[in-house]
Amino acid sequence: MSEWKQPHEVWVVGHRGAPRRARENTLDSLDWAENLGTDAVEFDLRQTRDGEAVLYHDEEIVLGHQRVSVRHFTAREIERLALPSDFGDYRIPSLGEVFHRYARALRYVIEVKVSRDTHLALMARRISHLAAEFGVTARCVVACFSADFLRKMRETDPDIALDFLFDHPVALPEKGRATPLFPPADGIGPRFDLVTPALMTQAEAAGLTVHPWTVDVAEDMRRLIDLGVSSLTTNVPEVAVEVRAGNGHGEKGLALAALPGETGGTESG
Repeated sequence: MSEWKQPHEVWVVGHRGAPRRARENTLDSLDWAENLGTDAVEFDLRQTRDGEAVLYHDEEIVLGHQRVSVRHFTAREIERLALPSDFGDYRIPSLGEVFHRYARALRYVIEVKVSRDTHLALMARRISHLAAEFGVTARCVVACFSADFLRKMRETDPDIALDFLFDHPVALPEKGRATPLFPPADGIGPRFDLVTPALMTQAEAAGLTVHPWTVDVAEDMRRLIDLGVSSLTTNVPEVAVEVRAGNGHGEKGLALAALPGETGGTESG
């Protein structure tokens, strides 16, 4: 049974790894997240032309003065890219590389990025196949803003936990009422400021766990933990680990959240 469907303490999830320590969505960033004591790592998946799943947030890759869609590259072409960042040159890893490197050492929040030309069924099959191959199906939750993709994922692999992401108020399913527009999901991933006592009550009634993103300030983390969320996705996992242990400090969280040159606290997972 999926670990994400069982009761557990509040898990700290490294948003794209630890993006204040290394380039997001890279093995270096995931290494940092693991070393900082996260329970899980979150990363973004895009689809290549030949159906591989690779870790990249944006729909396009900047190459000099050009912007080229990830979908225009093959997996081999992606593998050969050396891209610049504030942390030095980096490469784009594949989902298989991530599972091979960490296996059961981590849990995984796999955010699937969907564009108009994403082959939904192929992406779902690729995730399912790799998770099974490396024995990590129970440690994965697949998250997406696309209800259509979540439906395809559930059809493909009913064992993988699913998380419906949203950045605006959404009506949750009500017991005894048909909800054809709401996707099959085991949890919800609201933007952190949308999490209220009322939302928590509605989620509990619907049998949904709550996994807010992206929360970087200690005071917000404490509020969400007190409300009973199941995980916290954060750019500063070291702060969340301290807060969960009961010895975090608001001033430290605010200072780290204000570090320059990094993803803002309200960007999607």
